Amino acid sequence: MLKPKQLMPGIFISLSFAMLSSVEAATVVNPDNGDPVMSITGLEVCISSDEICAKTREELEQNEIQTIGIYDVVFEFGTFNEIFDDPTDPGFVGSCDNGLCFWGNQGQANRAIESLKDINDDGINGSVGINDAMNMLDPTPEFVFGTIEFPNDNPPPLLVEIPVESQFYLVPISFDGDMTITSRKGDFGGTSWGLQSESETNDTVELEPYAHFSFTGMTRQVLPIPPEPPDTPDVPEPSSLIGILLTAGSMLMAIKKKN
Repeated sequence: MLKPKQLMPGIFISLSFAMLSSVEAATVVNPDNGDPVMSITGLEVCISSDEICAKTREELEQNEIQTIGIYDVVFEFGTFNEIFDDPTDPGFVGSCDNGLCFWGNQGQANRAIESLKDINDDGINGSVGINDAMNMLDPTPEFVFGTIEFPNDNPPPLLVEIPVESQFYLVPISFDGDMTITSRKGDFGGTSWGLQSESETNDTVELEPYAHFSFTGMTRQVLPIPPEPPDTPDVPEPSSLIGILLTAGSMLMAIKKKN
């Protein structure tokens, strides 16, 4: 049985916060030659509703908040069962615990692949989407990269690890209860990485390049731009008002004396 090897473990930080300071952009991890992509760290994905995630900060209403999840992703080659566990197991649950952060949520899976609009948070440019991270290198890396590890009791006996390259990767989102996994597919279109328009369906025991996500334990919130306060007439300072009253009183007393 093939066994995938994760090239880079996720970074787990038990902290959740609303970040209102500088946010680092996603980082692509490559071999020494810069091509292909091994993994991505610091990936930002909007995990609010589809309606709210589609808005820019300027379009958010005062009662709306965008929540951005931060993830690490590793590209692994193997069968779905080996990487994410057997979906026919009664105890199977798709979650970030087994790398299926977007299981059951096609909208979030799409946003994890697509490049979204930049979110301006008090001047902070928070770039979200795998596409931004995959395309941040020049020239654009054409392949994702992973390693298949063969157990010692399976052939080939002398070849323990085989590097594999692919021009697409899958983000699984659902299981039909039998053998078929439905995934969203990110692929290289010749000049850049992007989302394939249709869902990619594949068998649980087929060898495929999967994107294995790890939630870093960090989120940040994008708040709507507060409304500008209404214009108010200038009110004299108390000390100025007292001075005005004293001056007026002195003038009245002087007038009375003259009279």
